[in-house]
Amino acid sequence: MDPHRFGSLWHRLSGRSDSTELFDALIGHYRGPDRHYHDAGHIVTCLNAYDRAAIVLGTDDAVEMALWFHDAILIPGARDNEACSVAWFEELSLGQLPEPFITRVSNLIMATRHRDPPESPQAQFVVDVDLWGLGQSWEEFFADTRALRRERAELTDTDFARDQRGFLESLVDRPNIYFTSHFQHLFEHVARDNIHRLFGCLDSGVSWQ
Repeated sequence: MDPHRFGSLWHRLSGRSDSTELFDALIGHYRGPDRHYHDAGHIVTCLNAYDRAAIVLGTDDAVEMALWFHDAILIPGARDNEACSVAWFEELSLGQLPEPFITRVSNLIMATRHRDPPESPQAQFVVDVDLWGLGQSWEEFFADTRALRRERAELTDTDFARDQRGFLESLVDRPNIYFTSHFQHLFEHVARDNIHRLFGCLDSGVSWQ
């Protein structure tokens, strides 16, 4: 995670030059001991995917800010991690960033729950970036799944497989995994192949060791 990039974004929006303490707090969350997938590396990956896609979809400060904060709070297995991330972002940004911007970012973070179809182009952009990893090579995709398994150490293999299958089935059952034509063109086919291959592994009782 690049403090200069974050500082530039924060200064551009707030007019304040010093974001060191804020960045340190943010990266402190992403370096937590329970993090194996939703860590600083995931944020770097998301920002890199955003940069590549922004050439086509356009840059957007709210999208970028949402990517920085969308997994800031993580309690493995909790269903309100995104809401807690929103609350923390709002606590830090209130009085520093414009309130309409804070609201936009908060809504974008909530879109990464992946429970409801994103309606705005910004939300579609954020959601597609967050799901970018599904369209990697099989080896990278499976490595990410292993990392997710380590984050859910409290679950048995059977329970993890059930939860993972349930989430991924909700993605492949819709017309497209991705919502922007850009991501659909680049990653839809590979993502579906990866997910169906993982289902086969889960059915055969894959070892996560």
